[in-house]
Amino acid sequence: SSRGHFGSSNSPNSISGPLCFLSSRRAVHTMDNGGWSVVEATDAGAKPLQVMYVDLKEDKISLNEDNLKLVNDIIQETGADAVSILAIMGTYRTGKSFLLSLLMRYLRCLEKESERGAKIRAARSEAEANAQYAMKTPEEVTAAGDQAEKDATAHSPGTEFPPPQHDQWRLKGPKQPLPEWVEAGSIGPAENGKVLGQDGFIWKGGMEKCTEGIWFWSRPFVLTHEGRKIAVLLMDTQGAWDGQMSKEQNATVFGITALLASRLIVNCQNMLSDDKVDAIDFFTTFAQNACSGLNCDGPPFGHIEFLLRDWSHYKKGFSFGECKGMMEEHLETILGSKIAGRAETAERLKAIYNSMSCSGLPHPGLSVLEPDFNGEFEDISSDFFHLLDDFARNFFGANCFPRASAPLGIEISPTTFENVIRNFMQAFSDNRGSAVHLREAFVKVELFKARDMLMTQFKQQLSKVAPEHLVVNPDGLEEKATRIRAETFKEFEAKIKSFKLPDEEQQIVQFQTEVVQTLTRRRQQNQTALEAAQTKLFLVAPAAGGVTYFWGSWITGHPLTDMILVGGVTYFVAQ
Repeated sequence: SSRGHFGSSNSPNSISGPLCFLSSRRAVHTMDNGGWSVVEATDAGAKPLQVMYVDLKEDKISLNEDNLKLVNDIIQETGADAVSILAIMGTYRTGKSFLLSLLMRYLRCLEKESERGAKIRAARSEAEANAQYAMKTPEEVTAAGDQAEKDATAHSPGTEFPPPQHDQWRLKGPKQPLPEWVEAGSIGPAENGKVLGQDGFIWKGGMEKCTEGIWFWSRPFVLTHEGRKIAVLLMDTQGAWDGQMSKEQNATVFGITALLASRLIVNCQNMLSDDKVDAIDFFTTFAQNACSGLNCDGPPFGHIEFLLRDWSHYKKGFSFGECKGMMEEHLETILGSKIAGRAETAERLKAIYNSMSCSGLPHPGLSVLEPDFNGEFEDISSDFFHLLDDFARNFFGANCFPRASAPLGIEISPTTFENVIRNFMQAFSDNRGSAVHLREAFVKVELFKARDMLMTQFKQQLSKVAPEHLVVNPDGLEEKATRIRAETFKEFEAKIKSFKLPDEEQQIVQFQTEVVQTLTRRRQQNQTALEAAQTKLFLVAPAAGGVTYFWGSWITGHPLTDMILVGGVTYFVAQ
């Protein structure tokens, strides 16, 4: 359902476009046979989709159910193991959407390299497995893998990404070539590489805001981390402190964003000031109270990055390391302030986030302030691009990115994504950030995780006793399936009792129904296959017997002996 009152340039409320995009993803996924997205094909129809907006008059949050479901369907098709949400929030009209659109180009290049690396590793693994099967020596197995890796590398176009950094760069020094990803990460014609345009989140110059609510980029970027495929979603948010939303509404947008993001960029203008830290602490304190009493092995939220825009305090001739050192000092100065309560604030932030850091970007140039600015790179400061490149290398570092979003330690998977988003937003919408109801949302997410895990476990156990490609004895299937079903029911009931939910019985019935339906489908598949096999035997056995009788000489020469042999073979096959 469209949200007509968002009739600005940022209004992809028509479903036809995204649905066409989803269809193209299905075609690409089928051809690729590995779940990896083909950048040129999938980016062609991608667009920002609004999933939540703040109704200022009614003072509530509303979901765009169609767009949420669409994003969920697209995530499902990636074949990813988990979902990582990369989000940005901060003061309005500070270039959040512009920044995300640039970082999207970096992610496109990173995804291409990730796909290339996966193909090379797969080629090596296959060659080594074949060599081991052929009883080769360990040295020969390694040599086979080396050769396969070399061949796959030669046949995989592209270079290592990210490439070596321009270490000779100095602030306000001789102009260096732009980082390669700035142009290489574009889509469409080659000339698109020299201008940002509108091939990402909608942005525009001037003072009028253009992002309202919470938006997702419809195409996830599929990357690998520690052997797992992670679907990375970009989230753009409405600018805070815009004079229209109240402090509580700002906290609501920030709260939902912080809960969902594995890596959160807090976009600040000029410097990290005490009032911005206090505003962030407003939700942080609330979140601690909301999470009290819930089990969590570590900090409930991911990484928070304070990104200072238009930072003007770098000195001429600074290197990347010197710029980074200044930012670390600035963060430490603010968090270590002697202002009353600042030490407690710093401790809360450190306790609730897995990690925290600060970066700064210089002003991109006066041209970007013009209302008709379209993102021409020649009008943007070279220093801005090089420090953005340094920021991206650190923010998307191989050791920390991508990791699954895991609010309160509950990892978001493609199967739980839609329910997680809906429950958190519903908690804020119905109760305006009530700690009690937010806790219920956390519990529901944990419940979804438990259900998902146990259903996966049940299907795996059922697949072992009754593989889908085989016909099994119905009596044996029933005996083993009954045992597995009973164990799964018992485990789920024990798990759900710890949640102390008011609808506990209803949740148990729903889970049991899902298990029974899965088991019933497998029984029906097995029975259908069994009947088909029996029909074939019924038709083939008499024919084989007749042939044997009339042309018995083709086996033993004795028709009676041949019929006995055929009968024995038929019985063996039937068994």
